[in-house]
Amino acid sequence: MMAVGKALAIREASGVLAPTAAAETVSLVFVESLRIAPWNARKTFDPQSLDGLVASIASQGLLAPLVVRESDGDRNSYEIVAGHRRYRAALKLNFIAVPCFVRKLSDDQAREVGLVDNLQREDVPALEEADAYNELKQRLGTPAAIAARVGKDVAYVTRRLQLVSLGEMPRKALAERLITIDHALLLARLGPDEQDANLKWALDTNAGIKESVETTIAQRMQKRDRWAQWEPESPLSLKNHIEEHVGRKLSRAPWDLEDATLLRDVPRCADCPSNTKANDSLFGDLAIDEATCENGGCFDAKRAAFVQLQIVKAGALQRGRTLGLPVLRISWKPTTVKPRWEKDGSGPSLTQTFKRGQWVEAKAQSCEHLRAAVTVDWGDDANRGCMGGSQKLRKPGELLTVCVAAKCKAHAKDWEETKKSSPGLRNEDSAAARAEREADAKAEDAIRVAQVRKALDRVEKLGGELLRCIVLRALDEYGPVEDDERFPGLRKAIETKKPDSPEFARAAACILFIGDDAYDLWAGDDGKVERGRKEFIARLKVLGYDASKAWDKPAEAKPTPKKAVKPAPKKPTSKPAKKAAKKGGRK
Repeated sequence: MMAVGKALAIREASGVLAPTAAAETVSLVFVESLRIAPWNARKTFDPQSLDGLVASIASQGLLAPLVVRESDGDRNSYEIVAGHRRYRAALKLNFIAVPCFVRKLSDDQAREVGLVDNLQREDVPALEEADAYNELKQRLGTPAAIAARVGKDVAYVTRRLQLVSLGEMPRKALAERLITIDHALLLARLGPDEQDANLKWALDTNAGIKESVETTIAQRMQKRDRWAQWEPESPLSLKNHIEEHVGRKLSRAPWDLEDATLLRDVPRCADCPSNTKANDSLFGDLAIDEATCENGGCFDAKRAAFVQLQIVKAGALQRGRTLGLPVLRISWKPTTVKPRWEKDGSGPSLTQTFKRGQWVEAKAQSCEHLRAAVTVDWGDDANRGCMGGSQKLRKPGELLTVCVAAKCKAHAKDWEETKKSSPGLRNEDSAAARAEREADAKAEDAIRVAQVRKALDRVEKLGGELLRCIVLRALDEYGPVEDDERFPGLRKAIETKKPDSPEFARAAACILFIGDDAYDLWAGDDGKVERGRKEFIARLKVLGYDASKAWDKPAEAKPTPKKAVKPAPKKPTSKPAKKAAKKGGRK
């Protein structure tokens, strides 16, 4: 009887059990005997969602049993395979025991069951879902097999698998809900550097080049908390931006696109997943006509590997021809700075990369200063005109013979011609270069201002909520804590009162008096106090109130002269006098 009573008590504490299949029985397992698996697929637990589950179980009972297995052969200890949220809810409700399916599962089987169970829930975060699909792909092989196992559409599984390639910053932005799944899917197809650059653009199109993506995310999180109206660029705008600005044209590559040996463990460019024309399932929606590499980091790594191979090749060709000096690395980028010299003054240091202006192309045996060289970049970088009169694109990996002696008499004309044919070859720090950049910046600012004015001409009214955001933003710029001490209830009035109410208008007007400038003036000497008063009067005048006489002493009131009061006539007392008074009144 005691055993039956204890079992009934446990059953009552664990809640109502739903009918289960006859093939598998439900066992009651003490909560204290359960432990969480170290490979638990569920990484995050939303407190609000968990509270909702607790309320549901408290009212209806635990309808879905947990799936557990014996841990390390110990029948008194069980590892949770599926049902971690239900387990946490049971702990909050102080359950003694919970219903469980006890199964014999290997580590791989338990992990797969946990993944599938977690993926069948509706509240799984997208990134956890993507990582789980990726793990199942390693076990099951194809998205179709995963879809059949978890009961999802194949296209849905394929799209989620794309999120696996998201970098750290896009993952953080998606987890913080700064971007949507559609933004993340557009970014996931790009290389790591391109992901960060385009994420920064989507969050803030005006972010500077020197501003890191981490800084942009932090700023947007702060603004998002203050202004609920903020939104990133739309996925369509991001897609258009990627089509126009992202990617490296594979026609610019100097290496063989069919070469699979250029970089170890990296596919050849011809059928690389980052090639827009080789991966139509991933890039088919982008309007990119020419084959383009969407992974700039890989593209640059292959360029560096190709240049190094060409340097080795040039060194082999040089053996036995000249002095066997190191092959130089030369760049098409211009400079007017002299190259570094050896400490003994014997000549330019051969370990540096020589830029255009520090070398000239020369014919074989034309002088004693000749060196074998290999180009490391493209001739049209930054559109500086470094290609001279030729229209042919100069690429990395070209084997050239150059002279690096600026005073070489044999190539004096070549050195002079280099300066004339390269308009970009100038000192970028010179006064003329700075003045030109400033003029360009002013012209660009003028265009932007004109566009803004044209847009503002169409504004006819200001919405109340927009006005509220503007006022709140102005308030935060001055420091809300200190200002709430000076004007108690100011922020609350701005946040809660209607924009067309007198309370809102008075609260907004207070912003004219926020800040330390006027207060510092009033707290100083007599001269500063006078300037402070003028500042105060000027601000009040903006509100339509004349306070120019606020500090004037009121004039002393002059006593008003008393008016002479005629004495009231005495009432007659004798009878003849009364009769005379009555007759006078009749007249």
